[in-house]
Amino acid sequence: MDGPAASGKSTVARRIAERLGFTYVNTGSMFRGMTYMAVRELPSLEEAVVSQSVASWDVKSWLEGGEMKFTVNGVDPLPYIRDENVAKNVSPVAAIPAVRLILKNLQRALALEAPLVMEGRDIGTSIFPDTPHKFYIDADVEIRERRRLGEGVVDSIKLRDAVDRARAAAPLRVAEGAVVIDTSHMSVEEVTAAVLGHLREQGISA
Repeated sequence: MDGPAASGKSTVARRIAERLGFTYVNTGSMFRGMTYMAVRELPSLEEAVVSQSVASWDVKSWLEGGEMKFTVNGVDPLPYIRDENVAKNVSPVAAIPAVRLILKNLQRALALEAPLVMEGRDIGTSIFPDTPHKFYIDADVEIRERRRLGEGVVDSIKLRDAVDRARAAAPLRVAEGAVVIDTSHMSVEEVTAAVLGHLREQGISA
């Protein structure tokens, strides 16, 4: 399940996972975790500096108790991924190919552990391009801005969209064969029902 920031995909993906009894994986939290560590540990976020540094980092991800766990050099960064410094820097850090490659390998490995509902920016285009179960969740930018503010999170949605769509490595786009759902004027339950309806047509029932 892919889509831009604050489109509602995280909430819907989590509900779909609960309904199906699958494990929910938010890949955005992994990129935010890497960003938190980069901001904390590195002298700058220039691509050369980050690329050279992450090559030696011990980055791990696994499933435990029905949840995704994630550590970098033994540190769990997930409690800090909503910090303002993370929100401001996650898109440029996530655009760095070395970062994406590390997480791409971890994300693919997670699928070997259990059935997943995975959401992010490039799941259908790069991580699992061969899956027949692809969704792209979108919404008007103004509505997404309001949603993020309602969460109490400082985030520049328009800037993140621009960076995510323009990056050279796995840019945000609609995957071939993906079902596109505009959530601008839909409730979470309506979007969830729409996704489950498409999955039933593909032989997956809650």
